[in-house]
Amino acid sequence: MKKIVLAGLEGKMGSFLVEGLCRGNGIEVVAGVGTKSRMRRKIPIYHDLNRLLKEVEFDIYVDFTEYEFSKYASEFMLRAGKPIVIGTTGFLPQDIEYLKGVAKEVGGQGVIAPNFSIGAILLNKFAEICTQYFDDFAVTEYHHSSKKDNPSGTAIYIANAIDKNLGRDFSTTPVHGIRLPGVLATHHIIVSDETQKIELIHQSNNRHSFEQGILLAIEKVGELDGVVYGLEHLL
Repeated sequence: MKKIVLAGLEGKMGSFLVEGLCRGNGIEVVAGVGTKSRMRRKIPIYHDLNRLLKEVEFDIYVDFTEYEFSKYASEFMLRAGKPIVIGTTGFLPQDIEYLKGVAKEVGGQGVIAPNFSIGAILLNKFAEICTQYFDDFAVTEYHHSSKKDNPSGTAIYIANAIDKNLGRDFSTTPVHGIRLPGVLATHHIIVSDETQKIELIHQSNNRHSFEQGILLAIEKVGELDGVVYGLEHLL
């Protein structure tokens, strides 16, 4: 039984995960990190990470919070000897490299992923194949109105991967973010030249699309050598 601390359990993704991770997957959520003081499913909620470490025995730290807190907590947990699984978006390339350096320094392990959907990883792989034959791409992502980062971390990740595969500067591939009520998450890649067009689309119909990848990250993070960015490193 792997004991998990879940940060951000009050948010939409976090509250969904509390239910998902407590459904007999060999995982126990033993504590949460958040702003509320009430108990949720008898799970204690902590505001102070130092107090959390002193009072709770756990194996893995899982974070779906906000960028600034997540960046701080990721380093804190790595230095405390706790593997991390981070689903918070907004991490910059320099943040990832810094945390990789921290992990190397202390022997830490972690997964930071802009998207935990297996379908989104396949979408990125299909785009990679297209870069062998095309040069012109555009990425559009659609999310719910309350999503704070725009464009999404997944869309930026896809665009950066396209640019990397084409050997050009990041931010060359245009990225467009659209926020609409009733939309969960859709990523749309258009590939085109003067003679033809390819459209690649991945749509998450509900939050269960992320659950398989999160469970995979929790299962595999202890086997890693350092910190990896992107779920594809575990597939």
